[in-house]
Formats: sequence, structure tokens, C-alpha cells
Amino acid sequence: MKTYNMIPKDEYLNVNGLRLHYIKWGMSGDKTILLLHGFMGHAHTWDEFALNFRNRYLIIALDQRGHGESQWSKSGFYTIDDHFSDIAKIIEILRLRDLIIIGHSMGARNGLFYTVCYPENVERLVLIDARLWSNPKNSKAFRHHLTNFPLQAFSLSEVVKAIQHLYPYISTKTCRHLAYYGYKKIQDRKFVPKFDVRMSLQSNLLGCMIEDLSPFLANISSPTLVIRGKESLFLSRADGRRICNIIPNAKFEEIPMATHMPAQENPKVFKEVISDFLDGK
Repeated sequence: MKTYNMIPKDEYLNVNGLRLHYIKWGMSGDKTILLLHGFMGHAHTWDEFALNFRNRYLIIALDQRGHGESQWSKSGFYTIDDHFSDIAKIIEILRLRDLIIIGHSMGARNGLFYTVCYPENVERLVLIDARLWSNPKNSKAFRHHLTNFPLQAFSLSEVVKAIQHLYPYISTKTCRHLAYYGYKKIQDRKFVPKFDVRMSLQSNLLGCMIEDLSPFLANISSPTLVIRGKESLFLSRADGRRICNIIPNAKFEEIPMATHMPAQENPKVFKEVISDFLDGK
């Protein structure tokens, strides 16, 4: 009988000139879930989810380049192509096959792009509250998050309050967890994000616009679940349904009492939705 350690393992790989960090849960040999966080996020955003699924799957939660404990790009290279190259190399090195990719926001875009390029490696795909094209409303919502996410703070409590302002349904405990792993203390007693702030500057210079990924959607052959927080301003219900109409084998779900981070805002319902999808219901 297999035994599973509740304590995750921190592991590192040298990929494309960067030292990338990931958290590993469960047992090698099990079917693998690859978790990809969103912009300004980190691998620990998935901790509660991983605790619920570690007995059924090998779970790998990646700190994507410029985030968390992963190295920053010296040249500031953070395009979807750069992220794709990292993900593809990690999957190759770890010899992962029949993957379940679950991505949030930016991570969903990166996971989608990988799935289009390597459909034979992806068994199922989950896209969580992802902007796959730009429109005035979702660009405004993204800009609001950038301007209200503190780039420096005098305490983690200050960060917690900012997260609660942006995501009113996330519990205080989870906000503290996100802040603890998402910020670091520097010499002048201030706390700064662990992600490369040049990414925020780049997004502002582009007017918070993103590449249109809609031309790729029809080429996704894997069963796909599109999830939207019911009160999200990033992904409208109409856009979520449009995505599902283009992807050949896609299903649309809304998570109540959630905005842009449904996995963290309503973890109980999110867990049920994911379980049903993975069980083929």
C-alpha cells in the first residue's frame, strides 16, 4: 500500500538558464497534475488544493519564472513564449505524460499554449478565470489589481488587507498564507513582493492588453474545463461560454461567492467541481 507524506517537497531544476522552483506532493508513478499559478502569484497558492488531491495524484506546483522562489530573468523575458519554453522543458526533464494541467489566469494561458503545442502529453485541461483575449472591461480589472497590489509594505498585515480588498471572499487565514509566501522582508524593514515587478511595468506599458489566444482554441483536443468566478471582472460569462463554444470538448462552470481566485475564495465548491471533472462526470 502506498503511503503519502502530507509535507510537500521543495525541488529545483535549471531550465533555460534559470533556477526554477516547484513543490511536489504525492507519489511518483501516479497520474500527474501540473498546477500553474496566476500573474503575481506563487506555487503556495495551491497548498490547500494539493492537500485535498495528494492521495490520488502526483502534484507539481510550479513557481513560474520571476515568481516565488524561482529565479528572475536577467533580461526581463516574461512573454508567453518564455513561459511555454520553461514548462515544456520541465515536462521533458521530469518525463511527465498524460498530464492534467490546471492553470489560473496567466498560468491558464501558459498551460493552454502548451496543450496546443503538445496535445499528446495532456489528458485534461482546466482554465481558471483566464483572459484569453483583451477587452476594455477585463483590461480595466487587471489594471485595478496592478494598482492596488502593494509593491512595498511595512508589515504583512498591510499586505493581508490589500488582498482582502481585492478578493473579499478569501478567508483571513488564506490571505495570511498568500502574503507569507508571496512577500519577503528587505533591509529597511519593508516587505516587497517575491515576483519581478518589471512584469507589472511591462503590463502597464502595454495598456494591460494581452495576446489574443482565440485562434488556438479550436486545436485543443483534450477535455477542457473552463471555470469562472461568478463575480469575476476578468472573465465574463459570455466570454467563458464563447471559449467553450470554440474548444471542441469543453465544459463551463461558475463558482459562486468568488471573483478572480475561485480556488482560494470558495475552495469547497472548487474542489467538488474539479473532482467531478477529473472523474469524468
